[in-house]
Amino acid sequence: MANKRSKEKNERKEIKEEIRKARKEEMSPERYFLMYAYPCSFVLVDLGKITEAKRKELEKKLLKNEPISKQELEKIFASAFRRLKQIAKETERDYWDFSVLRKYWLEEHNRFIDSGDGEYGRATSSFRELCKVHKAEVLTKEENILTVQYDHTKRKVFATLVPETKKGDKITVHLAFAIERID
Repeated sequence: MANKRSKEKNERKEIKEEIRKARKEEMSPERYFLMYAYPCSFVLVDLGKITEAKRKELEKKLLKNEPISKQELEKIFASAFRRLKQIAKETERDYWDFSVLRKYWLEEHNRFIDSGDGEYGRATSSFRELCKVHKAEVLTKEENILTVQYDHTKRKVFATLVPETKKGDKITVHLAFAIERID
């Protein structure tokens, strides 16, 4: 009986994983990039690099899954694309390749922050820490707010980009947002 339940649980888990993979396969590289870059749009407004109207336009395109051009993203997030091109060169891939995008956000982004690259060199240590992408576990969910934990840090983030997230899920966090569910 326990083996049957375990087998059924594994089958459900495999089905969920296949659905998750299919969703990612349907996602464009532009949307994937914007998911992670979206929290930075608030910072760009504060720095006077984009208008609040442009930030809202990006938000609308992201949340409604509307197309956005690669050229526009490259212009708005020029620093990120400078770094992406560096990683692409090192890996001998196109900088819009999903593997390069994932490597940047999930492996290299924090390294660039720690090195003081670009604007990060002038940022406070607490702001640099907030800018990092963290892998976290969801502890609680209350409406659109998640309490998450990573390392020895507990904090609250918005579930706007992953509204289906629930307690126990593993997610990535960037600035004040949960970005995606991960394994």
